[in-house]
Amino acid sequence: MQKLLNHWLNLLIPNFLRRHFLKHARRRPWDFCWRIGIESTVVSFAFAYPISRILNDSNRDFSNLPIWLAFTYLVIIAPVTETLFLQAFPIFIARLFKSSFNIQIFSSVLFFSIPHFLGGIGAGICAGLIGGYYLAFSFALWRRRSRWSAFWVTSICHAVPNAVAFSMLLFAGNWKEQITNQLS
Repeated sequence: MQKLLNHWLNLLIPNFLRRHFLKHARRRPWDFCWRIGIESTVVSFAFAYPISRILNDSNRDFSNLPIWLAFTYLVIIAPVTETLFLQAFPIFIARLFKSSFNIQIFSSVLFFSIPHFLGGIGAGICAGLIGGYYLAFSFALWRRRSRWSAFWVTSICHAVPNAVAFSMLLFAGNWKEQITNQLS
């Protein structure tokens, strides 16, 4: 069963993408973090706009939260907890069964996508599948070095796109009233 799944995963991931991601494997931790963080943000956002236009899908709204709480959740709590439960745990289970690198990534993306699809199809595709692939790759790659490296590198890679999303929400005017009230 594992061989069949691994075969199908190899067919789904084109060679140019595989080579692209393997180039990142040679990077040092901080270089890896900022490059993967920015790249995953650009790729996710490149898909987010057309998907939101086509599907009219925008279920995720953080503007009803206080600014400090939204920032804390998006940039600190979500990256840490999701890395622990949606990358570390599935990859730990896959490694326990001596699964291949591709199956480790697939298991993490599967778990990561589920709660993101609950936020809408756009969130499921952009954050769950695309962002989830980058984060699963990060964790599985750095797990070869150590659990701690895998955890902090993946958490930072996750915090980068979330910080960009928070900034976009902030500048888009979703919290104008809150900011105005706090400044007056």
